[in-house]
Amino acid sequence: MDAINDYYMEELDLSAMKRFFLEQGERRILEKQDYFVRQGGRSGRVAYVEDGMFRFVRTDTKGGEHIVGYSFRDSFVAEYTSCLCSRPALADVQAIVRSTLYVLPYEKLRRYWEMSPEHQRLGRIVAEQLFVMTYRRLMDSYCCTPEERYMDLMRRYPELKEQRPLKEIASFIGVTPETVSAIRKKLLKSGIS
Repeated sequence: MDAINDYYMEELDLSAMKRFFLEQGERRILEKQDYFVRQGGRSGRVAYVEDGMFRFVRTDTKGGEHIVGYSFRDSFVAEYTSCLCSRPALADVQAIVRSTLYVLPYEKLRRYWEMSPEHQRLGRIVAEQLFVMTYRRLMDSYCCTPEERYMDLMRRYPELKEQRPLKEIASFIGVTPETVSAIRKKLLKSGIS
């Protein structure tokens, strides 16, 4: 439901939640480079991404952009900190290709989760998986080499290297573009693409 969310939620049956978004959500098309959420703005919206791709970009105080996550087709997208805490968004959520969304107010999703014990369970599991995703990303940043982080990302999303610039992939794994280039050369030499 946030950065690289479907990888962590693949064991979950989200079909009922997807159906809820398709039936109750407002269908919207965002063109490439359109924003779903702007950093610093308030967002109380969550969306199901029927088709498309989004990046989460945090701009630092010096104007530097940091890619902190992605959401892909057939997943969910939101700036959850803003939704949960009613605070300004910590990152931009930007379409990087033409994208089709079904948008709901977060409050409506929250009410959906409260409708039945099964929906409450689903909401709890989604929250747990978001925590696991965030914790794993934190642990990987401390304990995995840049090469391991790059290989893990490419294993999960091999198309990413064709769809996104090297600079952006480097930002996501927390290294320089030169480091990613060196990793790619090393992997190519060893017969791994």
